Amino acid sequence: MVYDNVDRVVGNGVKMLFWTDVWAGEVSFSVRFPRLFDLSVHKDVSVAEMCQLGWGEGGQAWSWRRGLFVWEEELAGKLILLLHRVVLQVDKEDRWLWNLETSHVYSVYSAYKLLTIQPMIDSVVSASSLWNKDIPLKVVLFAWRLLRDKLPTKNNLIRRGVISTDDRLCVAGCGSEETSDHLFSHCNIFGMIWHYIYRWLNFSSISPCAVGDHFVLFTALGGLAKMRQSILQVL
Repeated sequence: MVYDNVDRVVGNGVKMLFWTDVWAGEVSFSVRFPRLFDLSVHKDVSVAEMCQLGWGEGGQAWSWRRGLFVWEEELAGKLILLLHRVVLQVDKEDRWLWNLETSHVYSVYSAYKLLTIQPMIDSVVSASSLWNKDIPLKVVLFAWRLLRDKLPTKNNLIRRGVISTDDRLCVAGCGSEETSDHLFSHCNIFGMIWHYIYRWLNFSSISPCAVGDHFVLFTALGGLAKMRQSILQVL
């Protein structure tokens, strides 16, 4: 994943959240010490603010919603011990390091290169995830056939011996072989519709490689609103 190639380097700690950002170790303190995070009064403060309050033993940074049990005090002791090794660089700002460039500066080219070499993962869509009472049955059936690659695209017709391999190119005349993934996602003619749909939904995205990934993307964008979820499933 792209995020695995980014490191966050702490400087003065002003722009990093003490509990929820990953700045000292492999995971955030909220993940490593979930009990302490839940009990802390200072959940949304920065690293610099916690340091100023005093994160040593007995420091004001350790304000809890109630008194700690013995085992919780032991957790707090472990966290305080970890912080003894931390020295903030007050003259330097917090910054990101992009590990795919020797300069550690992010570039679109290096991110694109990483994404294009990732192995493709088949997204298996279950029948239950397709079913929605707000979506017409004929749309559900069409989507089911599309996701199972059962539509009469030219590559399928060739495989069944209906047409010859000479007729394999896309019906839009774009010069590419006509497959479900190409026709519904990447065709220069038909695929352009997604550009307008993205604009309508007001978000930016790279078109998924496979129609199964496309379904997963739009379903995940549904959020909590039932009607919005239904609309995105139709898309």
